[in-house]
Amino acid sequence: MDFERYYLDLFEMLNSSCKKIASGKYDKLDSEKLFELAKKGRYPSFLAELAESFGMMLVKVEAREFRLKQTIEELEETKAKLEKNSQALERKISNQVKSESGTTDIKK
Repeated sequence: MDFERYYLDLFEMLNSSCKKIASGKYDKLDSEKLFELAKKGRYPSFLAELAESFGMMLVKVEAREFRLKQTIEELEETKAKLEKNSQALERKISNQVKSESGTTDIKK
């Protein structure tokens, strides 16, 4: 077996997956390749550790993105409620002003 070619192929696989992940244009297969390379005992330990580190970064980024999406949804819901309440208050104030101006006209 040509170990040099073997290592180069493994590094190319790791590099390719990492580039796609870094650009944000990756799919499930790219992350699966990364986690496959992280298997200790199956691949050289230095490569497996590097792949594991990149895999952990990927997991943390995906978790952060998930939390951000949840936060955005919550903020949008809160904004919609605030806008609804603001419109209701504006109507109430407008009705109150109309009511008071009608009362003022009667006293004159």
